[in-house]
Amino acid sequence: MAQPHRTTWLDGLRGLAAAVVAFNHFFMGGMLDLAFRSYWSDPPSDNRRIIQLPPIRLIFASHAMVPLFFVISGYAISINLLHTRNTSPNTLLISLSSALTRRGLRIYLPVFVLAFLSQLIYFLGLYHWPFGDDIIWGRRPFTAPWFHFTYLLRYLLDIVNVIQFHHNPGLNGQLWTMPTEYRGSCVVYLMVCGMAFWRKGVRMAGLLAAMGYCFWYGIWDIFGFLAGLGLAEIRMNKGGEEGDQGALLGVEKDYRRGERRGWMNRATLTTGLCLVFGLHLLCLGDDGFLTPGYQFLGHLQSPRWDDDWGILSRCWKSLGAVLLVYAVDCSEMLQRPLDARLSQYLGRVSFALYLVHQSVYHVARDPIRNLIWWMMAGSEYPTATEEAQKEIMPFGVAWLGTAVVTGALVLYLAGLWTRFVDARCVRVARGVERWLVGA
Repeated sequence: MAQPHRTTWLDGLRGLAAAVVAFNHFFMGGMLDLAFRSYWSDPPSDNRRIIQLPPIRLIFASHAMVPLFFVISGYAISINLLHTRNTSPNTLLISLSSALTRRGLRIYLPVFVLAFLSQLIYFLGLYHWPFGDDIIWGRRPFTAPWFHFTYLLRYLLDIVNVIQFHHNPGLNGQLWTMPTEYRGSCVVYLMVCGMAFWRKGVRMAGLLAAMGYCFWYGIWDIFGFLAGLGLAEIRMNKGGEEGDQGALLGVEKDYRRGERRGWMNRATLTTGLCLVFGLHLLCLGDDGFLTPGYQFLGHLQSPRWDDDWGILSRCWKSLGAVLLVYAVDCSEMLQRPLDARLSQYLGRVSFALYLVHQSVYHVARDPIRNLIWWMMAGSEYPTATEEAQKEIMPFGVAWLGTAVVTGALVLYLAGLWTRFVDARCVRVARGVERWLVGA
């Protein structure tokens, strides 16, 4: 039986996106705020820095990485299901049931472990991070263990609610994506099941209609998942069954004849335009308004977005993520760096990296930074970032040294988490599935 093309570059892209999120969260608390704004923000005296320009600003585009995650997830979770649908349709329902069961456990078991450990670390007073009372709700280290337990229980109940999202950041604010991730996955499974026996053209038309509907109403997360499913459909329809790495939307190789199409053709031009425009959209700043270079989008946005910046920016970034994934899927040249060893390692530990990085920063970032500052300046680190920036050398060395140390620590712990937590959670998920079906 033919196997679907192994899109290993998806793992690399996911790993780099997770690294961007971890890198950005390192600067939480006022450091390098300008990097998250557009080059054209006001006042000009506080902006106009080269790191604010596309595509350089992509390394600070953490808010764009979540839509990218969703497009990648939609693609990754559907590609094997589509292969099963095309080659063994009688087993599709079994595959869907298995995927749906294991997906929820795969997402939430590591989250539960992290939430418990984070609560324990906070109770033991090991965090060096100024949590606001709107987050911890009166909890304090070394006091009222039952109070901490009820906090953890409420957080876990809120984070598994995929129907009515509750804003409960807990001690790991990045985990707000988990219920969104599972909900989007369920939508993909439903679409695969519902359209399994539709004609190919009608199926693609139905997907495009569903994507357009979600985009029009600003349901950006579901749009991203459906777009990932749509890209997987294109892959399967254009030669994915044979594993041809270039067979997508006209970018193909004829190995039997040993002939290659010229690199400068319509497909290559389309891929290049999608790449450039996709990156440009992903680099949309977090200014709260459309800056020069993006103001034309104001004429294209849906009236259903009601000028809500959270919806508006994520919709355009979701479209940028779709164009980027499409471009990479079309080009072997773009896939090569994502298949490199470092990218693939980041891909293997990407989920763990996304889970653990904030806890590491909460525990270790400020003490390491303060120690390096004291060694350089012989005084305590200033309470105000603006004051610290006046001492250029100690400030730069303190933050750079802290980034190196905590970055290495995050990668090391992510590797351990992948081996000893994620792997066990995968085995537990499979065991639960076997128990549920009586196998």
